[in-house]
Amino acid sequence: MDQAARRERNKTVFLAMLEALGRKDWDTGFGLMTADVLCDWPYKPIPAMDAEMRGRETIRAFFATGQDAFEGLNYRIDAIHELLDPDTLIAEYRSDSRHLASGLPYRNAYLGILRFRDGRVCYWREYINPQTITELFAAIAAADPTP
Repeated sequence: MDQAARRERNKTVFLAMLEALGRKDWDTGFGLMTADVLCDWPYKPIPAMDAEMRGRETIRAFFATGQDAFEGLNYRIDAIHELLDPDTLIAEYRSDSRHLASGLPYRNAYLGILRFRDGRVCYWREYINPQTITELFAAIAAADPTP
């Protein structure tokens, strides 16, 4: 497969993965990752979480648990930047969701660096604004009438 075809395949895989994850379709989204996928967050969205996680099932459990209280994240792509390496891309994207119990909106911006192996995501570094999450959790706590 030539480099242009690999770039296009990888872009298609990324878009399908993000769309599925945004709908909480874990089977489809995580099916587009390698079994040994590595995800890391240089700026952890939740202080107590690990800065990196390895393995599709480990990451799937983290996503499913972390997003249980939210509607799907409904990602929107702002830009995809192709690189010289056809198996790496950088993407800018946003989420648009709602916390189910409180009804409060959750929107965040992300920058992802992704690497692909054999048509699947094998590495995903995500830069996320942790302040947005901190502010959301503070608003949820303030809206909760129980002490």
